[in-house]
Amino acid sequence: MAANYSNSVYETSDLIHDFACSPCKDDGLNNEAEFFCDECKKYYCNNCVNLHNKLFRTHTVLGRQDVSKWLGYAGLSPIEICDKHGDKKLELLCEDHDELCCLICVSLTHRMCQSIKHIPDLVDGLKKQTDFIKLPADVQKINHRLQEITKKRTHNKESLKVSGKKLLAEIQSLRNRVNAKLDELEKKTNDILQDQLHEADDFLQDDIDKCTNLTYKLKSYLEPIQSQQDDNSYIAYKKCTDKMREAENLLKQLYAKPNKSLVFHEDPMIEQFLSGLNTLETLGKIFDENYVYKVKHRSQYTAKTQNDKRGSAITGIFLKTDIRKITGICELPGGEILITDYNNQKVKLLDSQYQVIDTYNLPNLQSHMCHIAGNETAVTLGYNGVHFITVTGSTLSVTRKLTFPHYCYGISHHNGNLYIGSSKAIYQYTMSGQLVKKVYEDNSAGVTVGRFTVSRDGTIIYIPASFHNKLITIDTSGNILSILKDPDLKSPTAVCVSDRGHVFVCSSRSHIVTQVDKEGKHKITTLVTKVDGLCYPQAIWFSRQSCKLIVGREGDKISVLELE
Repeated sequence: MAANYSNSVYETSDLIHDFACSPCKDDGLNNEAEFFCDECKKYYCNNCVNLHNKLFRTHTVLGRQDVSKWLGYAGLSPIEICDKHGDKKLELLCEDHDELCCLICVSLTHRMCQSIKHIPDLVDGLKKQTDFIKLPADVQKINHRLQEITKKRTHNKESLKVSGKKLLAEIQSLRNRVNAKLDELEKKTNDILQDQLHEADDFLQDDIDKCTNLTYKLKSYLEPIQSQQDDNSYIAYKKCTDKMREAENLLKQLYAKPNKSLVFHEDPMIEQFLSGLNTLETLGKIFDENYVYKVKHRSQYTAKTQNDKRGSAITGIFLKTDIRKITGICELPGGEILITDYNNQKVKLLDSQYQVIDTYNLPNLQSHMCHIAGNETAVTLGYNGVHFITVTGSTLSVTRKLTFPHYCYGISHHNGNLYIGSSKAIYQYTMSGQLVKKVYEDNSAGVTVGRFTVSRDGTIIYIPASFHNKLITIDTSGNILSILKDPDLKSPTAVCVSDRGHVFVCSSRSHIVTQVDKEGKHKITTLVTKVDGLCYPQAIWFSRQSCKLIVGREGDKISVLELE
């Protein structure tokens, strides 16, 4: 606000006042107003207000303490008020900046601008412009879109509340299951403790009984000896000496025995695991299904044994051996990894550090495997059907076999249903091998159904159609839900799905791992490429325990992508 000068200055002065005195302004002077008359609708400086008050004693005069009310009394509508200088009227347009201005804006910000127009001069021409004429309709359209998105967001808010209640129930259920498991562990540990206490008690009581019995007998034999009864003293003497020898032997045995003790050796992994948790989310995995992952860290391992064939090599345009190597991956509940090595016709068991600890030879081994339950997995063997492999300790063994009237290529499992691909079709079977139905068929190429995957909820099947460079998503009735074609999907070879529906695809010829949306309609992000050292990825697995992607690639290589 400009300072209050006792002397008037002419209107041509550069001084800009919030409100100029109306009478002074009429006389060509530029004095700052300190009062506003509600009746006159005029502003007055200190000098002029005295004359006004003498002439109009009944008028309501507002001082600077009520300046917030001046605008309303001055007849300014909210649309006319300058956003930067709240008590000034918008009167001008700076065409250089296409910005509405008040007098203070022009003085402070637009003094050097070339084109300043008076707003009333622009009104007539504006009404004839096409944009102005179309504006009401355009506003209506944009308002309709805003209302639509408002409804969607409102619906989303309500659905989130419902989801939140369900998640809270899941969290409570998880807590109850954890409590129940801890109660079970405590009960079993208590049972073991009680058994050991009873066993130790019986053991010690047996020694006590032996000592007590000998003490009693020695005392009974000693009495006739001390009383010197001639008839019994000799007999008592003989029996007493025999029991003395027996007591000596017993004492030697008992002194050699250590005292019984019980020690509780707690498993440090339990407390370490629990102390490493910040929330139950680590156990329950609360995720946004549209969450976009990033690769936090990459590492590489070699799953090779001494008896394996030499790695593949490409010389010129000739491929010496089949570059396909690790074609199937799955993880066991204990963190061990199972892989299928196509070139060496082996199933390999890896520890949590991705080192080979056991192998099992399977002639005619094809290209896929899936986890069934516990430590059991299933592997496809072409026309030799499916073999079920169980891990016991650190050893692999085939526990049962199923044969089918078609070639067995891809395989997936969900809730007791076995889905087997014949390279052109997908069939649903029971776990005993009984056909339920043919789910899907595509005869448009040699291999149209590769290493497909059933979603964790069992409602969707993702098919990497390598020959067509597409990801096909179907339901379990065979209806095509979506077809995704993207430059990154060159020969898509395998798909994996997280518990919360995040979908990951590896593509062999583009040397890329991508994340796509749950519906299989859009690529969300590219996670790793050939620039990152990825070549010919053939198999992929999402580790629910460690939030890592395990990718089988060319040769004997495994890429491990730690996600965040």
